[in-house]
Amino acid sequence: MREEIRLGNATLAQNDLEAAKQHFQHLLDHGGTHIQEQIATNRLREIAAKQEALSTPPQSTSTTRQRAKARARAKK
Repeated sequence: MREEIRLGNATLAQNDLEAAKQHFQHLLDHGGTHIQEQIATNRLREIAAKQEALSTPPQSTSTTRQRAKARARAKK
């Protein structure tokens, strides 16, 4: 199972999130040591966070300023 972690880390380094996800999930599906399973779980969380960040468009600063101004006007 160390091989799955190595392969998962290698594919992460190449930004191939789907392949990395498959390697880490394979480890969890087929079992490993407690530490290996923790590593796989943590890597899957990191991948999910990266995918979420990539799918969510960044909010522009001008939009943020406009909302702040609108809230300030609403409080008056």
